Amino acid sequence: MSSTAVKQNNDYWSQLSASMVDQVVGDYQLLEELGHGSYGSLFLGQSVKDGSYVAIKILSKNGLDLEQLKLQQLEADIQSELKHPNILALHSVIQTQDHIFMVMELCDQGDLFDFVVRDDPMRDEQFVKTMFIQILDAVQHMHARGVYHRDIKLENILLQSSEDDERDLVCKVADFGLATRERLSMEFGCGSSTYLAPEHFDDNEISSNDKVDVPYDAAMSDVWSLGILLLALLFGRNPWQEATSMDPAFAEFKHNPAMLKNQLFEQMSVPCFNFITSCLSLNAADRPSVEEMKSQFMAIGSLIEDSPQPIEQNPMDIPISTKPTDRASIDSAIFSASVAPAGASWSDMVEEDEMFDSSSCGYNSPSPPCSLEAVDEDDDTDMFVHSDEKESWWL
Repeated sequence: MSSTAVKQNNDYWSQLSASMVDQVVGDYQLLEELGHGSYGSLFLGQSVKDGSYVAIKILSKNGLDLEQLKLQQLEADIQSELKHPNILALHSVIQTQDHIFMVMELCDQGDLFDFVVRDDPMRDEQFVKTMFIQILDAVQHMHARGVYHRDIKLENILLQSSEDDERDLVCKVADFGLATRERLSMEFGCGSSTYLAPEHFDDNEISSNDKVDVPYDAAMSDVWSLGILLLALLFGRNPWQEATSMDPAFAEFKHNPAMLKNQLFEQMSVPCFNFITSCLSLNAADRPSVEEMKSQFMAIGSLIEDSPQPIEQNPMDIPISTKPTDRASIDSAIFSASVAPAGASWSDMVEEDEMFDSSSCGYNSPSPPCSLEAVDEDDDTDMFVHSDEKESWWL
């Protein structure tokens, strides 16, 4: 989208948001705007019945054709059917002629990305275990109901104070804008590049004449993302920028997975290494199911070790990847303001817009990169990378 279109969309939502403060929609009063972008606005709302607080996401129907309206509705349909304590609850959807209002539970402790930036997770291994098991529970619930998230990352895990003890946190998996009910998908490239499995990419070693259209397994793609998320949660950084041979860290991992411990994450325990490398199997069929992941993860005694020792592993054969990415598209949650182009997703807005920060409410704007370590291309022992900006759908 051009900078002019972005500015027009922001102007649209700025004007609309100002006019909506104090309005009552359904059973909720819009108290204040938490932020807005090209394709929507997020409000703090309060129930006029019981005084409870909620988050209300407002989407525009203007400029959408019938098919786009159906796709816009898909995110709400999927999220509303998932009832689980570790999945962000969608209380109701209110439709008007021009807008959709998604009424969701309010998270008060930011997201997992912010937590990793703010705190060193390795100081509290039990916290990491507790959070990751909650996330596994949520994704297992989705998969059991034929829903595949396709955008699992730290930014999409919101945190909420526990009702029993406000010092304890509860994970809430959010953002179903890229979720699908199709386990075998041809929609390549859905998600964030640092978390995407290698089957989403063209491998630079493959001749274009050898490419074939083969669907990927969305469930196993989620498993890969969960493995990357655990590394990011535990160590505060991602292992590579993208799972392609063009990325030096991933290329080395393909040749010898032991580098994950020997070069990138030396403090990782051997059982944790074995668990993560099974989740990051290059052949998707070799990855465990989320149910198997949970069982394996709970059997790990310690995720880190005080006196790290290198492990030996022979170089491995590299399976050929033949998955095209020039066809990448999004099959759900298409949104548009009155001047937004067709086909733009809610997630796209955070990559293009200047956003407001509302971290105190758990809905956060793109912030300076969580590049906890800068990339040094001349140093093979320091291949830690992270996305250039926080790619979160939360405003």
